[in-house]
Amino acid sequence: MRKIDSVVWALIGAGALAAACVNEGSDLGFNTSPTRVVQVGVYLDRDGSRTPVPAEGVANARLAILPRGSSDTFKTATTAGGAALGVAFFDDIPLGQWRLAVDARTLGDSIQVQAIELVPDGTETDEFAVTFPSDTTTVRVRLGYPEVTIRQARALPVGRRVFIRGVILAGVQSFRDTTSHIADSSGALRLTRVTLLGGLTGNNPGDSVSVLGFTSSRAGQPTLDNSSVARFATTTAPVPLPVGTGTAANAANGVLDAQLVRITGAIISDTLTVAPDFQFRASDGTGTLTVILDASINFPRTAFAPGRSMNAVGVLVPNGVGGWVFKPRGLGDVVLN
Repeated sequence: MRKIDSVVWALIGAGALAAACVNEGSDLGFNTSPTRVVQVGVYLDRDGSRTPVPAEGVANARLAILPRGSSDTFKTATTAGGAALGVAFFDDIPLGQWRLAVDARTLGDSIQVQAIELVPDGTETDEFAVTFPSDTTTVRVRLGYPEVTIRQARALPVGRRVFIRGVILAGVQSFRDTTSHIADSSGALRLTRVTLLGGLTGNNPGDSVSVLGFTSSRAGQPTLDNSSVARFATTTAPVPLPVGTGTAANAANGVLDAQLVRITGAIISDTLTVAPDFQFRASDGTGTLTVILDASINFPRTAFAPGRSMNAVGVLVPNGVGGWVFKPRGLGDVVLN
């Protein structure tokens, strides 16, 4: 029985096997000796870390080895399940120059080849050499879902499974509805039904994260639903955009949906408890804005009395009827004057 190296995952090329099976198993003019083994590991990068772990191995992925520069398949193999999850072996490969291909039809819906690497140096290429004196040549294939910018994600149809990367604006622990907010250079987006990966119990503004989820919609605005969030770095806290209450109330005609903004000098006009949250209206003279203090945060509600002015930071959330509300993320976001 072969010894399975858990670090080894196959780097599968972007080419499919559609070209190829007439000459499968023939030697195509190569000598049968000397030969070596090519070991391939295929993994699905579910957390966007670009680092393989054994549990991410993909079974039943069909692979082919072709001579470099040729469309003729020399040998095929299928990745294993069980203890050897995601690993395939090509035996008796003659010394020479080769190319690895993957049959995209065996990968599953929306999954793509993201990279092909030679192990251990990490060079990204679907071409490799089988040389002396190495007994085994190792290749790793990273599969993944399409990675898009937030602007692109907002424009996609509902139901597409995609990766996005960005910086957290508001952590999931800030709001009782398991939402979080994220931004990249192209815009902001609300994440719904958030699950934190890697043993995290919360995520914080400034966390650099990758997120896998389904494009969706809530209250009339795009979201990423069933969002699995993995943190890979921590950066400085994001800087809120200064806006007036009138602009915040319509999110600059939707352009600022899900964004982190700052309002200054807003006067509280009235308050209302809408169980379990607390809300009030405030204006800086440019328009009236509804502010919601989430029940998950222990705001001192009696302090928010009509006539008091407020400076605050928060995110903009659609109300489902064409407007937006303003939600501070915690006690430190609000200063009453």
